[in-house]
Amino acid sequence: MGSLRLYAIAIDEVREIFGAPESTATALRAIAAHRFPAAPATAHGLLAKLGPVFRTAPDAPVLRPGVPSGSDVDTLLAGRYVPPHRLSACWTLFEAFVEAMAWGATSQSVDEAELNDFDFDLSRAAVPSRYGLRQLLRADLGISMLPPPGLAAGFAHADHVTAMAEAWRAGLPLLEVGNQPIASSLLAWFDQYPGWAAQASSGGRPAPDLVTFLSI
Repeated sequence: MGSLRLYAIAIDEVREIFGAPESTATALRAIAAHRFPAAPATAHGLLAKLGPVFRTAPDAPVLRPGVPSGSDVDTLLAGRYVPPHRLSACWTLFEAFVEAMAWGATSQSVDEAELNDFDFDLSRAAVPSRYGLRQLLRADLGISMLPPPGLAAGFAHADHVTAMAEAWRAGLPLLEVGNQPIASSLLAWFDQYPGWAAQASSGGRPAPDLVTFLSI
């Protein structure tokens, strides 16, 4: 089973994670330290003193596949190239940053067949195809890091979210009974955008767009 995750956050704030200014970087480092505590050193005593013999120091933190490390934090915040073997970990870290900065988040468990069925049902209910769930992945995030296999990401501007909600609301009664709960749940989430925009304005932050991650 896959997962569709939606975050209410301005795309400019997402892009600023890469090469983040010092104030933002400090806050994101604190988030990373809380979410992904560093692995303890594994070498002690005499073995630790033999560091120069080894390509990697024996007491260096273990870099676990898919698990963000301190060096991954440095890489993202400096906007440096992410090597293929660290892509999974860096995307996990990146999404954790997006989640922490977002005004709101929601998710749906979905596989390819269910996603296709839902979008087909929207079309059958006269909802324009540009407002389908898969369309939320069409616009590239505009970041320097490619997604690993099995992951897709995209964004939509705030005005698209407003229009999408209006189209869904009109088509909701025509959806199949099995798809109505998902549509209703997402509509309730979309309806919070005006409040989040007001909070963002009061806090000196840009109004949220919609950033989407899909794992299949």
